[in-house]
Amino acid sequence: MASREGTAAERIAAVLPALYAAASAPGRWPEAFAGIVDFLGGDSGLMFSHQATPELHGLWVPHKLQPVWLQRYAEHYHAHDIWMQAGEARCVFVPGNVITGDDLLPRRAFLDSLFYREFLRPQDIHDVCGGMLHDGSEPGIPRIHVAVYRSLSRPFFGEADKEVMRSLVPHLREATRIAFRLAEMEQRLSVMEAAADTIAPALVLADDAGRIVFANRPAQHLLEARDGLWLESGRLLAAAPAQRIALEKMVRSHSPLESMMRISRPSGKPGYWVMRMALPAVREQPEDARRPSAALMIHDPSTSENLNVGDFAATHELSRAESRLLVALLTHSTLPQAAAHLDVSVNTVRTQLRGILDKTGARRQVELIRMLMAWPRKRT
Repeated sequence: MASREGTAAERIAAVLPALYAAASAPGRWPEAFAGIVDFLGGDSGLMFSHQATPELHGLWVPHKLQPVWLQRYAEHYHAHDIWMQAGEARCVFVPGNVITGDDLLPRRAFLDSLFYREFLRPQDIHDVCGGMLHDGSEPGIPRIHVAVYRSLSRPFFGEADKEVMRSLVPHLREATRIAFRLAEMEQRLSVMEAAADTIAPALVLADDAGRIVFANRPAQHLLEARDGLWLESGRLLAAAPAQRIALEKMVRSHSPLESMMRISRPSGKPGYWVMRMALPAVREQPEDARRPSAALMIHDPSTSENLNVGDFAATHELSRAESRLLVALLTHSTLPQAAAHLDVSVNTVRTQLRGILDKTGARRQVELIRMLMAWPRKRT
């Protein structure tokens, strides 16, 4: 007896790796479910999310069932599914509960049903063993059923088969839960990445060690140009040695304050603005060293024409002179440089800058530049 139990346990253990692998790789569900059907001595089977089709990101894993019959079920025979109707009427579809055809209705009534005569018998399906994995009460996870079928050439499912299925159901429940949770996370990540790609300024995220863990599309294009900034072995590097050291220090800083620096460009174009902003700390167990701790916004002044300075200035009621200074500050690092560019005195630009800060609510020049960079861009 112990030997037979050990063999059964070993067989169950043999199908579990494929099952949990499918949870993170949906393309492997057919292989995993085929192992479940074979393990139960079935000829075919179906694992599906009720009222959540593949088109609606549901789970639909048939094994040795012809697509034409699945289509006929969806179009017509689902209304005659006497197994499903009996299970609902008897309230036996409870997560974790395992049932067979004989648990659902008398065999004579089953054999006389239209569902059997017109739908199941042509497919050589004469018995079922399965149940409900999830009832839809858990947010993000629909109702999921599993069913293994046997043909007329095999014996009906019995208590021993139900016991085997009971040993598999907890793993099926957990694997499908993981699959839907991962799909939900991937969907959210895709939405966030798509949103990050729409941010006009180049955006990169760095972890505590200064490694770059994410770069949106504008950042990727900017860094691929290697005009003063590029990525190498996960690090953001500057061309000028002194700026490279300062940039590394800024990226790895744990200061909660915003910081900013200019990066010169070998091409002679106006240098990049690089601004660092600390991200909120998130406590998690276990700690993830890859979690971003800082966001770096990189602005190319040569593309400032895409900035909606006019809308920003109008919203904050800036004067024409203040608007001109705002544009000059994007290209010139210091107030004296901006004053020379505008052909006015340094005292004049200082007065204008104080006026801009008062009207926008910015406390410092770095915050003002960040506000302008984050302002919605011109529509093209």
